[in-house]
Amino acid sequence: MRVTLYYGVLVTVFLNVQFLDIQAQSRPNILVIIADDMGTDAFAPYNIGTDLPNTPHLDSLAQQGVLFRNAWGYATCAPSRASLMTGRYGNKNGIVRSGPDLPDEEITLFEHIETITSGEYVNAVFGKWHLGNANHPNTQGVDHYDGNLFAGVDDYFSWERTINGTIDISDTYVTTYITEEAIDWVDNQSQPWLLWMAYNAPHGPVHLPPDSLYTRTSTDSNFDRYMCMIESVDHEVGRLYKSLSPEEKENTILIFVGDNGTPNSRLQTYPSRHGKGTLYEGGIRVPMFVTGYGVSRIGEQEEAMVSFSDVFATITELLGTDLPGGIDNSFSFYPLLSDAEAKTRTFNYSELQDGELDRAIRNEQYKLIIRSDGSEEFFDLIADPFERIDLMQNGLTVEQILIKEALLAEADQIFQSWSCNDQIQNGDEEGIDCGGSSCKLCTVTSNEAVLDNKPEIVLFPNPATETLNINLPPGNFSIRLYNINGILIKNDITAVNPKRLDLTSLAQGVYFLEIMNRESRVVSRKRLIKH
Repeated sequence: MRVTLYYGVLVTVFLNVQFLDIQAQSRPNILVIIADDMGTDAFAPYNIGTDLPNTPHLDSLAQQGVLFRNAWGYATCAPSRASLMTGRYGNKNGIVRSGPDLPDEEITLFEHIETITSGEYVNAVFGKWHLGNANHPNTQGVDHYDGNLFAGVDDYFSWERTINGTIDISDTYVTTYITEEAIDWVDNQSQPWLLWMAYNAPHGPVHLPPDSLYTRTSTDSNFDRYMCMIESVDHEVGRLYKSLSPEEKENTILIFVGDNGTPNSRLQTYPSRHGKGTLYEGGIRVPMFVTGYGVSRIGEQEEAMVSFSDVFATITELLGTDLPGGIDNSFSFYPLLSDAEAKTRTFNYSELQDGELDRAIRNEQYKLIIRSDGSEEFFDLIADPFERIDLMQNGLTVEQILIKEALLAEADQIFQSWSCNDQIQNGDEEGIDCGGSSCKLCTVTSNEAVLDNKPEIVLFPNPATETLNINLPPGNFSIRLYNINGILIKNDITAVNPKRLDLTSLAQGVYFLEIMNRESRVVSRKRLIKH
């Protein structure tokens, strides 16, 4: 009887341990890989550059998932990493340029995953940090840090290494070193893991990697050596990925990004001086693909706008957390990994501080760059994806004027507070894009508040010449009419449905209608064009 009971206890304990291990491993592993200073023109799947590195491993991985063609980061290294790590724009997390430390109060992806999974995950960061001092990674939720803390290394073959706050010198080629250490680290894990691989390459100093890491035959120029450095990243990413077992690969989501555009001296196809350090597409539109766990769209290219900040919410949703649209400035693209018709961003936004703060914002077609000196540039990215023609130079159509004004208003709203058009419940909003101190009134005061909950108000015809018809929903409303400069033209227009407004006395131009409910709360603003 004792033997039987003992055997039964052993079996029970074994089954319980096995169940717990299976339960722990049911969560996916997360592998984030960052290439430093590798733009879209230096990665073959984008078909932009004409002289490309040989990247068979990255090409193959991109073909196994979704390649994002309109991903925006920041123009320089640190702000991109901070946005990726916090799910917040630089004006919210304090990093709009390279130099400052990421504030301790910022909640990083590492800390966030620790919280939402109750400590089920282990994590490690290998490579470039660029957001603080020797102890900084570990105070920001990193379990194990091994790499270089600052913008780059002076010598890839002899560099200052920091391991969990301890600093020494490594003589192992840095791209190879962090790959080796990451492989060893993964091999020793029994819990779900987050691995953050931040390669220094192809960031300068430009050099020739060890012979085994590249295949390019022309190596005389800095451009050639830059391409060889990209090939070294490809080689080591391939080695890291091959080290995973088939089961691990199946249970791992891989997110690959370049942190900003190609340095201007090595830029291809984009206009001169439109690369790293600028808010042009060559500076902030970056390589990005996602493959592995949770990805059922295989070999597809996605045109939807995504932001580095979106990785935060995407991983959150991947781990099973329901989101009220997203988190802070992070809009989840997790549904896009399986559904090409999923909801996508309305705007993309980025910043650059070089003295004063410049900003860029775009919708599906148009992009506005807002300089700190008050100047602006406006581009049609569908007709002119390389931004060779500033539409401001030849005058805008009425429609383009309205779009530019809307983009400027959204950029100002993002900078000053929280967007009311980002499909996220953030700031002090009561619902998604409604309520709180800066957004329109909610008709539903919960996380399920409808995205566009304005009363259905239709202006027709618009543009109009003599008479404007205004269709309103049931209820009591009043209307005010303003010119484009915000000067009140008509006040307390009692709204009887359908309302007809005589426009014969108005000059041609752009106007705004403000519709208010019985509590005199503005519920909608409409643009009107008078011809």
